[in-house]
Amino acid sequence: MNSTCIKTLKYFILFLVFGFTMQSCKTEKKELEIKDSISLFKAMKDKYDGKWFQNYTFKQLTINKDKQERVTDSALWYESVSYPTYFRIDRDIEKGNYVIYRNDSTYNFRNGELYESLDKPVTHLLFKGGLYFMSLNESLEKLKKYNYNINKFRKDTLKGQAAFVVGDSTNQFWLNATYFYCMKRIYTTDNGNKVDVVYDDFKKLDNGWVEQKVTFYVDGVERLNEFYKEIKTRPMFDSKIYNTSIDYEWYLNY
Repeated sequence: MNSTCIKTLKYFILFLVFGFTMQSCKTEKKELEIKDSISLFKAMKDKYDGKWFQNYTFKQLTINKDKQERVTDSALWYESVSYPTYFRIDRDIEKGNYVIYRNDSTYNFRNGELYESLDKPVTHLLFKGGLYFMSLNESLEKLKKYNYNINKFRKDTLKGQAAFVVGDSTNQFWLNATYFYCMKRIYTTDNGNKVDVVYDDFKKLDNGWVEQKVTFYVDGVERLNEFYKEIKTRPMFDSKIYNTSIDYEWYLNY
């Protein structure tokens, strides 16, 4: 190899090293800038506002277990999500058993008829995608409303991946430090049970991410597995599917 080739090769190697170093510095700087819950949410919105998918559907294989972690039953549910506040689960389409979550309220149906309404939000819709469709201030106010202590913030690792953790030991969520998808959440039930929800097997969906497996642990015992199938984004839904007073026959033909 002549001297010209050697010199060219040296410059090329130096260029690669310099480029890698600069990229590493940028990544480290970005992580250093995320030092609390507010800067985390700002970084999330900078990355995904106007890009994250809003509507999607999937089928969910639901497997229940007893306190000895033995399978007790399984079922196939049909689910639809429309960020930031709409979520529907059809547990038994033939019997008309389903639940609609909208605007921080829960509506339970049996035989196609509403039998119970509760002032109970689905809090995880916020940090799984909902915040990309509302302002930063609205997002932070909802976190407070949902009893997440936004003053509690730390960096941690989960399954070898860097994560940001928001909240205290009774109510918290873990977000992947690179892609910001939710890896885990912890909450305490009205009965005082501690529930750990672990999200796995993430799939790139358009410009966002969605898990394909969810495991629920109640007081350390594995009680529920969820497996998502046929996950599809949708350009839009007819808003009537989240209407609590529609004719169920209309929905069956939708």
